[in-house]
Amino acid sequence: MKCYGRAALSDFLGDRIVYRNLNAVDERLPRLKEICALLGISNGAVPRKTSMDYARVIIQLLKEAQRIDKGDEALERVLYVGDTLMNDGTAFRNICLAGNWQGAAFITSENQELTKLEMQKDQQSILFMNNHWVNLRVFKTLAEIKGIEIDERTAVLIDVDKTALGARGRNDAVIDQARIAAAQSTLQGILEDDLNVDEFRSAYDVLNKPAYHIFTADNQDYLVYICMILGCGLFNLRDLQTAAQLRMLSTFDGFLDQVTQRSGELPEKVRDVHQEVFDLVKAGDATPFKQFRQAEYLATAASMGQLTEENSVEELLQDEIVITREVQEFAEASAAAGALIFGLSDKPDEATVLMVSNSKPLHQIQTHVVGGKDERA
Repeated sequence: MKCYGRAALSDFLGDRIVYRNLNAVDERLPRLKEICALLGISNGAVPRKTSMDYARVIIQLLKEAQRIDKGDEALERVLYVGDTLMNDGTAFRNICLAGNWQGAAFITSENQELTKLEMQKDQQSILFMNNHWVNLRVFKTLAEIKGIEIDERTAVLIDVDKTALGARGRNDAVIDQARIAAAQSTLQGILEDDLNVDEFRSAYDVLNKPAYHIFTADNQDYLVYICMILGCGLFNLRDLQTAAQLRMLSTFDGFLDQVTQRSGELPEKVRDVHQEVFDLVKAGDATPFKQFRQAEYLATAASMGQLTEENSVEELLQDEIVITREVQEFAEASAAAGALIFGLSDKPDEATVLMVSNSKPLHQIQTHVVGGKDERA
């Protein structure tokens, strides 16, 4: 492994990124509201990554970006680089299906085992699962062997979180550390002396598991809110675990309603946050704990580029959120071949920039670039 200097995501993605709210950073592209009206998507909620409506929205954004860049040169194929089979793999297959495009995906989660490359194939798409990021350097060749070229009619989709930034299995723990630090600082400001840090970490670690996703919906806003309610003593963790396991409390909405019934027992600051979260959830907002998400931006930004060139690669990977060199290389080489490059992130928009200042958005913050050595360089 080596450090390749510094860069920002915008150096190879520009403003062609969408976050959870599906409004592209590039303001030349249509807003989600316009796209939903055009496509007849009318349920009001922002489509999530594994839904077919998400794929339809992304396709519309890609077609418009292609029109801006290349006029009448229609897209025919898509390549996808990600880190999870469930979210990224499903989104990729849906995009191929909805766009009637041929496609190839490369999904990586790094570990210390010998290289293991698996393949899943259907009529329109081929998906490679791999355990070393350095193997992304052969993705172009693998795709071409399967008849999928990278050229002016190709869209290359780059997952941002734990792929381009904080590669899964290599550097993703620093992203998680920043989020937990943000949750703790947020609750410290609300609960003050009533916050027991050890109890908070225990509750967070216990409930941040797939077994409780039916209750937390794998939503960090919900999870941190639940930890806040536990922190002020309205419920205790053991009772909550039992209720969730027995499906006596199977949805976050149900938990919100129970808290509302006892809101008079809450400290004033907690009661104010509860009311804001309650109102936003009922309005269909999937990111209702705005205070926490703004703290997450600050913690994430503080973990990018703060070390120096004197730090070792090991220190960079342990203490800084870094750009994945192999992903940067692939994006730059694909752009040079004429492909449209587009970044996808499920991070809430509220965690990517401070809403009340002129702070730099995350994709423009420089940080170190780290990857496996390329002997061809």
